[in-house]
Amino acid sequence: DDEVMILHSSNLRPLKRIDLLLETAARIRPRESFKLVILAGGSFAPFADEVKRLGIEDRIVVRENILDIEDYLQAADLGLITSDSESFCMSILEAMFFGCPSVATNVGGIPEVVENGVSGLIVPPGDAEQLTRAVEKLIQDAELRKSLGLAAKKQAEEKFSAEQIIPRYESLYRSVRAEVVPC
Repeated sequence: DDEVMILHSSNLRPLKRIDLLLETAARIRPRESFKLVILAGGSFAPFADEVKRLGIEDRIVVRENILDIEDYLQAADLGLITSDSESFCMSILEAMFFGCPSVATNVGGIPEVVENGVSGLIVPPGDAEQLTRAVEKLIQDAELRKSLGLAAKKQAEEKFSAEQIIPRYESLYRSVRAEVVPC
């Protein structure tokens, strides 16, 4: 009831920086203010010792190889992405469609998806302290979390919905076809 549900969904590859995700979780205060739910696209076993070393077993819930993430997205209060590299972060976009703002690193295509201070919060990559402060800010400020979430949902629908994307793809395909095969 009083805990904020932080969601992280990824394939756990090294560039996702699960070490940084766990370090950030260990720094969040107050400790009882959150649960970090990790939807792991693979085995989380390689990270189990780190969770124990950081003493955050009671703050972490791991679900491996979940196919239907909608149930988790509906319940999430905020997303947390700690990547060193992203081309385009689908986890953030999926969360946005459910009105869930994210705290994410300023890498790759993330700034294309998240408008800092409007639909989420962006911090420098590799900085556990700034990630922690941004997460704590959203944990403590439910109104800010809600307004960022509403803006995230609106932005996702306006920029990335099927109604917006499909016509753009069709137009691109037509233009490529016209260049390859003269009409």
